[in-house]
Amino acid sequence: MICEKIFRSRQGKTVVLRVYSEEGRIEKIEVTGDFFADENDIEYLERSLKELKPAKVEVIGIEVDELLEKVKECIS
Repeated sequence: MICEKIFRSRQGKTVVLRVYSEEGRIEKIEVTGDFFADENDIEYLERSLKELKPAKVEVIGIEVDELLEKVKECIS
């Protein structure tokens, strides 16, 4: 199953979050949008979100806890 959340971050950036899950388990997470971050940081962020953990990365335009909240909405 794919849960897709398209939203405006608190800082006004467009974010597209896709959570791929199967039988209640998160298989993959994709985060895209008009925010700014290093590609390696995005990959680390996606892995951390998959484990439902906040990532210590700098993303200009979105807050990591905001993404984690949306991921939890997808799996609940």
